[in-house]
Amino acid sequence: MTDCSALSELIRNAKWQDDTPLSQYFLPNDLRGWLCTKGSLTAALRQISNNSFEVEVVSQTKRTPFNGEAKLLNLKVTSVAAVREVKLKIYDEPVIFARSVIPMKLALPGRFGLNNLGKTPLGHLLFKDGKMRASRREFATLIVGAEKVHARRTPYEYRDSSILVSEFFLPSLKKYI
Repeated sequence: MTDCSALSELIRNAKWQDDTPLSQYFLPNDLRGWLCTKGSLTAALRQISNNSFEVEVVSQTKRTPFNGEAKLLNLKVTSVAAVREVKLKIYDEPVIFARSVIPMKLALPGRFGLNNLGKTPLGHLLFKDGKMRASRREFATLIVGAEKVHARRTPYEYRDSSILVSEFFLPSLKKYI
């Protein structure tokens, strides 16, 4: 299994490529549909696992996003945001590592339910009220130990702001798809 703490360290320097027909061509066939879908990843994981799905919170803190994340969200590099890292698990096995950067104006207590999600999937909240729109998706491939981890990151426009969601498709997912 991929070490998520090692993956977290590699995120900062990932080489992201814009979503183009050429970048999609180089994605692995078995993951292309998963990486390119515009729908809810949470719903898809629930479906393939017969609802044996859970979110394990790795961390949820207020901190400075990585420079590339701040740039995508039009935040100052010194801005503080709510940064949430989770493992999405099916049959108690991590299959996705996700990192979300939520601007503070969306993460304040009592606002939009984003300040303390706990085990609630962020995607569940974003997709259920229909007030979000995905834009400018990017892809990356990271080498973690001896394994390739394919990733996507998507800024979601939500309530006059943007939330950045980066999802890393762990090799363990392949046995379920």
